[in-house]
Amino acid sequence: MNYFFFALLCLSAVLAAENLKHECVHDDVSASFRYDVQELNFDDANRRMQNVAPRNMKITYDMTYFNSLNLTDPINVQFKNKCEQALKIALQYFTDLITIVPKPPGSMKWNLGPTCGLVNITDADRNNERDSDLHLYVSYSDEIAKPYLAYAGWCKFLKVLGPTHGTVNFNLGKLRSYDFNNTIVFNELIQIVTHEITHVLGFSGNDVQYWVDSTTKKPHVNPISVQLIRGFNSTVLQTPNVQAYARQYYGCPSLAGMLLENQGTAGSAGSHWETTVIKNEYMNAAVSNTQGFFSKFTTSLLKDTGFYASINSTMEEQVFYGKDAGCSFINGTCDQLKREFCKAGAQQCDYYHFSSGICNPSSFSDAGCDNIQAFSNSRCYDPSGNYQNNPTFLEKLGVGFGSNSRCFMSSLSDISGTVKEQGLCYNYTCNNANQVIIQVGNNTVTCSQNNQIVTSPKMNGSLKCPEKLDQFCNYKKVCPNFCSSNGYCVNGICKCIAGFKGVDCSKTI
Repeated sequence: MNYFFFALLCLSAVLAAENLKHECVHDDVSASFRYDVQELNFDDANRRMQNVAPRNMKITYDMTYFNSLNLTDPINVQFKNKCEQALKIALQYFTDLITIVPKPPGSMKWNLGPTCGLVNITDADRNNERDSDLHLYVSYSDEIAKPYLAYAGWCKFLKVLGPTHGTVNFNLGKLRSYDFNNTIVFNELIQIVTHEITHVLGFSGNDVQYWVDSTTKKPHVNPISVQLIRGFNSTVLQTPNVQAYARQYYGCPSLAGMLLENQGTAGSAGSHWETTVIKNEYMNAAVSNTQGFFSKFTTSLLKDTGFYASINSTMEEQVFYGKDAGCSFINGTCDQLKREFCKAGAQQCDYYHFSSGICNPSSFSDAGCDNIQAFSNSRCYDPSGNYQNNPTFLEKLGVGFGSNSRCFMSSLSDISGTVKEQGLCYNYTCNNANQVIIQVGNNTVTCSQNNQIVTSPKMNGSLKCPEKLDQFCNYKKVCPNFCSSNGYCVNGICKCIAGFKGVDCSKTI
């Protein structure tokens, strides 16, 4: 039997599979709920704050707007509960990530207009000081025709000190169609909420003018430049920490800084990392349809705002897209022979080997810089949603799925048939020598050299090993059961929110 045609049949259907489709509209909407930046007597505030110790950031929220939902409808109840759970997890993430010196007395009272976003401000919030470093008013809308699943931004902002009050809005019109009981789908919602709150914290093209040097508390000098790159007038962020890390990461000592997104609507351009030069980052304009990374690029940006005492570097996730690729990777023409890019129509594993996919332009890639767009139903960490998880593939091709599975280019099949090389999922481990041991059915094959071609006993075909074994073995690990929707994942380890424990946060306390 020839299994190749069966594989093609499956691949032809994968583009219809759904994951969360979200395009950030931050800059489109944020102007509608921002009030003027408030001045304060900085010398007086600084004196008051000098003897105050930093603390882990305290972020509070108000969801009373959701009381207007018809909560006799179970869909609405689930929507409210899942939004709040995603919010709790994202806020715990930032509490663990950031320390901050509490703002001067009076800062956390609301003293502006009648609303923050869609939410009416109560007299209690005008009269009472919150024990908080950032307070979020949470709302929902029903805009099925819009491309966003959520948006966020600040409403009240103190010059030099940063945001005090903000809003997060969920799009019920879009979100009601997703199954958030699926831990993978819910994990994508957490990524989106984390992304949007990062905008509140300072990652916004409109806010760079308010960033300050963390020591002098004076505005940065020339934090932005504009350069013509690949035919686009591209905004370059050249604040100290971002610039230093970009130069180190890309191996380009003369690099001006890190590119911000140069395409998309006003809601995307200028307030996200440029997709062409860094993929799968939490702060790309569109959510990754595999796994996102909260990398040192974003933590460097948060440092450069000058609003925060420290950023927990142990929570930075290592990325490799374009790493050590040199100045030409940023400033030159995209090289389709590099694994970051590809030739149109090619079907192969995505950059981080999470899934098989097809080479297509994305909404945010520069011309000639196509890359692999992962099929949402061939993600190796998703057994229930993977088209390869069927008796024929399991028995004849030896595939495997789960948190320790990755995509490999393979034509391995049992001796009764042949298949064309394609992206297939196999479980694997790495040893201390960065050798990759791959489970193919009941056998194992070992990759000990980059791009090595290996075969398996009693099987036709071969498997191509990863291009850089040392990097592959340090790719982001997927957490067990995606932390059961009760925590966030950093470097393969679950961090549970209050009330939950266990390696996958599945146990209640």
